[in-house]
Amino acid sequence: MSESRTARRVNLGLAILIGLGILVLVNWLGARHYRRFDWTSAGLYTLSPKSTEVMKALTKPVSATVFLTEGSPLYAETQELLKRYQAASPLLTVETLNPERNPARAQAFLREMGDIRLSVVFRSGEKRKVVPVDALADWDFSRAEMGGEPALKGFKGEQEFTAAILSVTQERSPKVVFTTGHGERPLSGRISEGYERFAGLLKQDNCAVEEWDSLADQKVPEGTDLVVVAGPRAAFTFPETDALQAYLGSGGRALLLLDPEFAPGAANRLVDLGLGPVLAAYGVRLGDDIVVDPRNALPLMGPETVVSRSFRPHPVTKLLQGLPVVFPVVRSVGAVEPAPKDVSVTVLAETSGEGWGETNLADLETRVAKDEKDVAGPVPLAVAAESATEKKARLVVVGDADFASTGGISNAANLYLVTSAVNWLLERESLISIPPKSTDQVAVSLSRGDVGRITLLVLLVLPLAAIALGLAVWLRRRR
Repeated sequence: MSESRTARRVNLGLAILIGLGILVLVNWLGARHYRRFDWTSAGLYTLSPKSTEVMKALTKPVSATVFLTEGSPLYAETQELLKRYQAASPLLTVETLNPERNPARAQAFLREMGDIRLSVVFRSGEKRKVVPVDALADWDFSRAEMGGEPALKGFKGEQEFTAAILSVTQERSPKVVFTTGHGERPLSGRISEGYERFAGLLKQDNCAVEEWDSLADQKVPEGTDLVVVAGPRAAFTFPETDALQAYLGSGGRALLLLDPEFAPGAANRLVDLGLGPVLAAYGVRLGDDIVVDPRNALPLMGPETVVSRSFRPHPVTKLLQGLPVVFPVVRSVGAVEPAPKDVSVTVLAETSGEGWGETNLADLETRVAKDEKDVAGPVPLAVAAESATEKKARLVVVGDADFASTGGISNAANLYLVTSAVNWLLERESLISIPPKSTDQVAVSLSRGDVGRITLLVLLVLPLAAIALGLAVWLRRRR
């Protein structure tokens, strides 16, 4: 009897040791060969091949500080996505800073970073990139109008985080120069017509932003990577256009946002901006018209407000497919046929086939009707030009500047158009190659009767059933 008991104890001890060994082995293997899975239908947390390549190519440490409270929107999504980035490269470290739990550390962080909102801050060396939580998602507010919560429509975490990591790890900051002296949009002053927000976005992407008085200094500043002409109201002189042509001829890049500006004292003529030679050299034609598109008009807005929903395939338009861009007042910008030698021109955005370029400018306030003199639709509104020479020049021309102003850049997909144009011009296509990921929102609609039946079931039927079952068991045991 004692031998049998001893054998059982030995077997039990061996089983416990084997079980503990298996548990230790499983944990050891899991710590070194773990895998993360993404069970969301849209793959919200699965890194794209581009992001994976960026993380594998890291050669310097990058830190990410999550400046969010646990109850903040997108807190859980942000944390989960950053874990995927950490798994892709050990050079990324993540710190979560909750301003409610650690106010002293939060105050020190704000003194270091400046007055920032809830966000994720990426840093590498002296460079930093702030990604506000508002930039991480597109929201559907249709339910909020009826008292419901806004629904997450698209998650842009990967797009923003990969762009931020690339920005802080680049060897040099691109230099972006804005022309002045022709009534261009101001870069400061916090006015809706200005470009303060656009300039701020460039700085957040680690671009150096400067102004260039091209009339006083008729040579593009040394080291300029991009020249921006934002809504001029007066003509450029020949020395200025010669300087722009020389810059582009040496492989320069330019973003021209050209409003249809009426000439002083003339209601039927637009200002000649003097940029004809520059545009013609790269196969671009600037129209003397105002574009209208009744099919894509906005309610309560005039016919001159154009909503473009048609985009040609191009790196600049990759994020625009299926989204609208709002142009408050726009002129046509087309391609010259035949195009100059070694130059390719691509239409980026255009109207529907029912739109047209109105050339009868004198009667815009009283009569807008299509006739034979007008530019037939679909009317091109923005083009991209690129030379195939050894020193490759790039040019993006848009027939409107309002869409990228502080008051207009938040409308629809306007931000995508202007930032994608800048990234293509600076050859930072990797920043526009990751589209937002859509989310499947599952909603259950219950009528008042449904709610009443569920309440009756939960509060009355199920408790009574439990009581009846207990009584039945009790009575059976008494027999």
